[in-house]
Amino acid sequence: MNQNRWNNKSYFFIGITILIYIILTIISLNNSYFWDNIQQTSKEAHWFFQTNFSSLLMPPANSGSEIVATGYHPPLMGIMTAMLWKLFGYNLWVSHVFILLWAIILIYNLWKLILLFFKEKTAGWILLIVLLEPTVLTQFAIASPDFILFTAFIVSLRAVLQRKTVLLSVGLVFLCGINMRGIFAGVILFFVQCYQTYLLQNKRFLFRVFFKDILPFLPVILLLKIYFIYYLSQRGWFFANETSTDHYAFPTSVSRVVKHLAEFGLRTIENGRIIIWMLAFLGGYKILKNQSNIPLNSKVTLLLWFLLTGLYFIFVFISQMPFSARYFMPQFFLLTILVLSEVNKFMEKRQMTFVFVTVLIFELTGNLWIYPDKIAKSWDCTLAHLPYYELRQECFDYIDEQKMDYNYISAGFCLYGDRKFVELKNAGKIVGTDPVRKYFIYSNISNIEDSLFLDLQNKDHWMPLKEFKKGFVDITIFQKQ
Repeated sequence: MNQNRWNNKSYFFIGITILIYIILTIISLNNSYFWDNIQQTSKEAHWFFQTNFSSLLMPPANSGSEIVATGYHPPLMGIMTAMLWKLFGYNLWVSHVFILLWAIILIYNLWKLILLFFKEKTAGWILLIVLLEPTVLTQFAIASPDFILFTAFIVSLRAVLQRKTVLLSVGLVFLCGINMRGIFAGVILFFVQCYQTYLLQNKRFLFRVFFKDILPFLPVILLLKIYFIYYLSQRGWFFANETSTDHYAFPTSVSRVVKHLAEFGLRTIENGRIIIWMLAFLGGYKILKNQSNIPLNSKVTLLLWFLLTGLYFIFVFISQMPFSARYFMPQFFLLTILVLSEVNKFMEKRQMTFVFVTVLIFELTGNLWIYPDKIAKSWDCTLAHLPYYELRQECFDYIDEQKMDYNYISAGFCLYGDRKFVELKNAGKIVGTDPVRKYFIYSNISNIEDSLFLDLQNKDHWMPLKEFKKGFVDITIFQKQ
């Protein structure tokens, strides 16, 4: 009877989670492409859609083409989206329905994975905590490739822990086919699987066992090898044709490293994630105090978290790549599982319910973490960005009603470029990027440079012509004086 009760409770949590994701799909169904999704999904999909898949490689960055891509990111997302447009039509809702299918895959595999760490009576809370985390929820809402990457990571990790060869092979294809970060995760998963086997084999190395470990990785290794050999033979080194490689250059000063390290720390704890870190220190203290034994699955997960986090920590010192909270979705998931499974060992049921509710509250308020305009915000990691789509439409409706010439309009990130790549309509209505034109469309979504932001506040240089504001988002059309 108790088992039935817990089963019903589990179904309740699963049902609530699915309902939230369905409601968010309906809300977002006709929302335009947003943030990096404009490039990673829409532009790349346009290439395959317009060329009818005649070429695997997109033009290089210095080609002058309106569609370019960075070759070190495999083009799987663009290919899948273009195929869906061919099948179901050239519509925004196609991407949102597609991402809902991935959400179903995620929920199923995440549930199976959680049950490896928690009893069923607790698993429902964990499912809700993982899937209501602001970054995960927002990446779903914008139909981001990173949501697919996260899903593929969960599938692959479950396959590693449960020794499912076929499932691991399939998960790795999508994990490594989305972008280079997925490839890094795939490589680390291989080492983690070998470590797991090493522990299971009582620390003995056997070649036949090693071959069995590498077997599920062979399909994706072959696919990536074919793609990268073809790319390098046609285009040369990845950065050879780039107009700017600042993100991948070494830091130019100690102050730049310090700033980068601060950004790394902020992206790690923002949007309510800080509560998990607070619990991590509590759990770590208890482990050291009680000298607790760590289960095998937790050892494997801890190593995976350490290697993934360590990789991005190294990037702080060897690159100037700006971090986004979405980069850390896999790491933060691992930390959440590890921390809550450990805290669950030394707390009573009522105390754990309080912990779960507190974590959920922190996560929900995480959507309200809005910084001053001079501090860059990962708007693709918070549902606070949702008013943007309505305001964007109002802004461009005003521009069209006033018959303003697009040749005289420039804007910040997400607002510049050909509108067709964002809206799948209004082709040829192109907004420039240079702020020397007669009009400039400013939005706090754009995270513009501080110097430009200050210049826009100077009424001797710019005058606000029309303002649109809702919630935490604002868009203003400025006219140059």
